Amino acid sequence: MKYICFVLVFFIQHLCYSQNIVIEGIVVDNFDSPVSAASVQLTDTLTNKTISYTSTDSKGKFELSFSNNKDYLLTVNHLSFEEYKQEIKYGNTTTRLKIILQESFEELEEIVIISQAAVAKQNGDTISYNLKSLTTGNEQKLKDVISKLPGLEINDNGKITTNGKVINDLMVNGKKIFGDNHQMATENINAEMLEGIDLLNNYESFEAIKEIEGSDKTALNIKIKEEYLGRITGNVDAYGAYKERYKVHSNLFRFGTKSNITAIADLNNTGEQALSLKDYVNMSKSIKQDLRNNDASLSSFISLPSIPDFLLQNNNVETKKSEFVSFDFAYNASSKLSVNGFSIFDFTKSSEAVYSQKTFLNPGQHITTFDNQTATNRFFFNQTKLNLDYKPNRNSLLNYSVIFDPSNTKRNRYTGSEALGMNSVYEEDNNRFNYTFGHQLSYIIRIAENKLLSFNAFQELKQNDDDYSLYSNQFLFNQSINNLEQTKELKKNEIGVFAKYTQKLNQHILRVNSGYFSTRNRYSSDLVINAPLAEALRVDLDYQFLDASVMKKTGFFQYRFKAELRNSTTKSKDEKENVFQFYPSAQLKLAFSQTHNLTFSYNRTLDFPKIENLNDFFYAKDFRNLVMPSHIAFSEVFTQNIFSLNYFRFDLYHGTVFMANTSLTKADKSVTTNTLNYSDFNEIENTISPSYVSWNSNVSFEQRISALKSKFKVNAGHILLKNYNFINHLENESRTNIYTVRVSIISNFKNEIFNYEAGIYFSEQNAEYSLFDNQNNIKRLSPLLNINGRIKENFRYYINNSYETFKTTSSDRSFYDLGFKLLYDKNESKFRYWIEGVNILNMNNPEIIDITSGNNLFSMDVIRRMSGYIGIGASYEF
Repeated sequence: MKYICFVLVFFIQHLCYSQNIVIEGIVVDNFDSPVSAASVQLTDTLTNKTISYTSTDSKGKFELSFSNNKDYLLTVNHLSFEEYKQEIKYGNTTTRLKIILQESFEELEEIVIISQAAVAKQNGDTISYNLKSLTTGNEQKLKDVISKLPGLEINDNGKITTNGKVINDLMVNGKKIFGDNHQMATENINAEMLEGIDLLNNYESFEAIKEIEGSDKTALNIKIKEEYLGRITGNVDAYGAYKERYKVHSNLFRFGTKSNITAIADLNNTGEQALSLKDYVNMSKSIKQDLRNNDASLSSFISLPSIPDFLLQNNNVETKKSEFVSFDFAYNASSKLSVNGFSIFDFTKSSEAVYSQKTFLNPGQHITTFDNQTATNRFFFNQTKLNLDYKPNRNSLLNYSVIFDPSNTKRNRYTGSEALGMNSVYEEDNNRFNYTFGHQLSYIIRIAENKLLSFNAFQELKQNDDDYSLYSNQFLFNQSINNLEQTKELKKNEIGVFAKYTQKLNQHILRVNSGYFSTRNRYSSDLVINAPLAEALRVDLDYQFLDASVMKKTGFFQYRFKAELRNSTTKSKDEKENVFQFYPSAQLKLAFSQTHNLTFSYNRTLDFPKIENLNDFFYAKDFRNLVMPSHIAFSEVFTQNIFSLNYFRFDLYHGTVFMANTSLTKADKSVTTNTLNYSDFNEIENTISPSYVSWNSNVSFEQRISALKSKFKVNAGHILLKNYNFINHLENESRTNIYTVRVSIISNFKNEIFNYEAGIYFSEQNAEYSLFDNQNNIKRLSPLLNINGRIKENFRYYINNSYETFKTTSSDRSFYDLGFKLLYDKNESKFRYWIEGVNILNMNNPEIIDITSGNNLFSMDVIRRMSGYIGIGASYEF
């Protein structure tokens, strides 16, 4: 009987502990009309801590759900009404309320008060933007709205950033969408669908983690208007233009209370890409970044070779054709189970035309070459990802994610080269196939009100197959051959298991983390120059680690200290090395308020060389560069010390945002090359640089000017890269400085006939080598004036103007980029029609100038860019 009573008491306590409480209600005024956009907040009456928060919808309705069994205070606020408060006593699991707000009046003699709405409201960790105050009504897509919001940016890679950092999660109505591929959402969700946008700081979807550990993540939640919920919505567009340009695009959405479904398809030869190729680089990150609640400093040892340069050229190509289709879903099957995932398919074909003047540096006489290059490129990429969250109760979470992303790159390039009076012809074919398969499992459980355990395991498989062929009318690489065939293969298998214990003591958080990591790698090449055939290179790494940290994340003075001990074993062939490593890190933060802080951080990393820098065989990098066997030991340890300082201030009422950050990375040594230059080719061997320095600084200021109904914005940045390389075994210091300044002012007239964005962009890149006392410099200046507005009721127009100039020490180019769009949009009609022109003053391919600096060369490239076009389009809205 004792045991039966004990079990009954345990289960009764458990049921009470996990009981879910729901408060439903409607907020109305004295005339019984619903009050929308009122903030509803629930706070603990003892601790004054915010337990739950929401806003009323267009019908004045709200719902709060929470699990704690206490007494609370419900507060309702709205700018036009008096504050409403009501005590909520613990009792029923469901409480239904009707709240009547009283209008707020303030009478002052002979004084007129003009109310200015705040650009955003903050409640706890949530910043809710006032879209009506910040937009004009002439925005087309989500990206146009985000660009108007203070504290948010869309960077050149299409990522949404806040406080200089990319947000961790993008959500629609609280459900994740397209993973890290922000561009998919920002360029396809229509602006008129938006009800609101919330920036969630310290975001964490699992309550136990946030209550005990807190979070450093950020999320952006896009709220969709109620009339777009529960039905298929979106557009189908068709566009045809001069010179056989075309575009067909479709984006379909179904947003619901339990599920979101998105389908996007695009076919065009205008140069537009639903998924940028820079996104492909970002999407190639490891499955290790999906591990839940584990901040272990996992080794970046051994990674796949970098992708071909042409994949990063965007529209600096002569022609481009893109075919794209994607599917995304999020489904909350119950309060315990949620699933989300996506699959993306992208095929791109492009052609290039580049004239290059290259100077290869020699201690004696420099070698100058003149290259005329044409190329055709084909690229296929797919990524499919699935994520599952299972919460059997409020104290435990099981998370599993799996990813598969095959890709295929094909390139055919023809080069006519002139060097030292000799004319040579080269034809190259390159075929590369990559794939990555990874999956991870995370289990987190709260073992007490202030204690948390996390368990993680992952596996990741990668393979890269690279087939390359080269033909020339001259002998290649001082060999008696005119053509060569080469294959390279890299395989990688990583596994890891980890466990972490967290305990919260008053305002402090203590964490201990331990685990095991193992990687197996194989790298080989088959090339006729390797005689006899080189044996495959095998490099393995195993290590065990233990780290401990203490942090304080509340109050004015916040800090974090962490130390990790790691015992690594590296092995190559019959050699084996043991390395003991120590990783310290620290962060100090002064939190003047939730939107005003100063942070200093230090981090030390230690790692081993990538396997592609350890080759013990010859291989051809391209027609001009032959890579020699490496001079780097597999057990070489690279140490980096990283210092950063960040200041951030956001005035929610006046719309003032000021951000300044600087980061310094210093390494005692790094991977570099020694180059021997011949008249028609270079020999390159990997070796060790005595030091490496990277310094990156950025300052950004944004101010809302209410009197002018405009926003002023300025951003300035500086990057310094300092490294060493060797030319003919002589040490050469290379230094690169990059300066950028962007200034703009953007108007915010409400549904007016005229709105504008005026600004100027300036950049300068300077590279110099100490061994030869020479430098390479390019400046770019680009003023712009974009205007848009509404003519009468049904016509909207957009005009883009920019003038770009490129200037180097020996040459310059400039062109005027003019584009326009005239849109006819009749009220209550599902059809839209438009006339659009892009770069219409350059119907023939314009040219731009770019410079590049390598370890042994300066290069000035004249690149043929895509030509302009003009055409008509039609759209059907669901």
